[in-house]
Amino acid sequence: MVFADLDTIESLVKKGDLDGIERLRRGRGQRARHTPPYVRSALMLSAHRLRHLNRLDELEADVVVLNLEDGVAASLKPLALRLAGLFLAEAKRIQSKTVVRVNPLDAGGREEIAYLNGIRPDAIRIPKIKTAADVEEALELVEDTIAVHLSIETKEAWENLGSLLFSPRIEACYLGVLDLFASMGLPQRLVHLHNPTMHTVMTRFLLKCSAAGVLPVSFVFQEYRDTETFENWCLLERKMGYHAKGCISPAQVEIANRVFLPSQEEIEWARRVVALFESDAECSGFADEELGFIDEPIYKNAKNLLQMAEKEA
Repeated sequence: MVFADLDTIESLVKKGDLDGIERLRRGRGQRARHTPPYVRSALMLSAHRLRHLNRLDELEADVVVLNLEDGVAASLKPLALRLAGLFLAEAKRIQSKTVVRVNPLDAGGREEIAYLNGIRPDAIRIPKIKTAADVEEALELVEDTIAVHLSIETKEAWENLGSLLFSPRIEACYLGVLDLFASMGLPQRLVHLHNPTMHTVMTRFLLKCSAAGVLPVSFVFQEYRDTETFENWCLLERKMGYHAKGCISPAQVEIANRVFLPSQEEIEWARRVVALFESDAECSGFADEELGFIDEPIYKNAKNLLQMAEKEA
């Protein structure tokens, strides 16, 4: 648990004492940044739920997204923002990458980013973007040591996807498929394992993000009790080339972490790549008869795979 006792915080929450929560945060310092070697699971937590926040340092998710947007009532958003800051400042032992999903820029997001710049989460996730101008503004607003994540969930963002991923600070994109379909006027029944439209959307999203060097995080499956279907989605996504999925429960995290864990064949490939690349200190790339062309990005990916394998061993 982050806090051994929540009584003081619960009392402040009941009073709606935002200044009191802010005073608690100040003086706690800043948690060291954490970057997992290989992202498989991105767990969404509502930032106004104390009991969930207090488990931040117990979670197995590679990424934890503290949510200020959907699922948080308008009246609770200022409270959720300050609670996110407090728990991030206190959670010294957390092993997950920490991301805060703010509200749209024109609906409180600008002010939330200004506050979070002083908290320094690992990344800030921007929802409801539409154009490259929206991304440019977000990059200007977010302090330059904090990564930027994007939610792709509007028809405009979908149409402009290739032009949105222009900055190396854009680290990951999340496919918000339900909002995306609603924006396009498409029915949610299309979200089905065997639906060709869904496969097309997932394929395009994967390829556009991967071509830009941005991590594609597949959509959140809302039926959190249906773990069998969730696992089938993960298996399909792994076959397609994904290795990261949005989650909304610890059970989903366990499945995603297991399904997207590198296989023994991938680990052996990674070991050979790393050994060959590191055998020449001045190596920038080479062609191997069996492995093909190996350059620095492929070497780094292989290193990440081995780090994840060691972590899970």
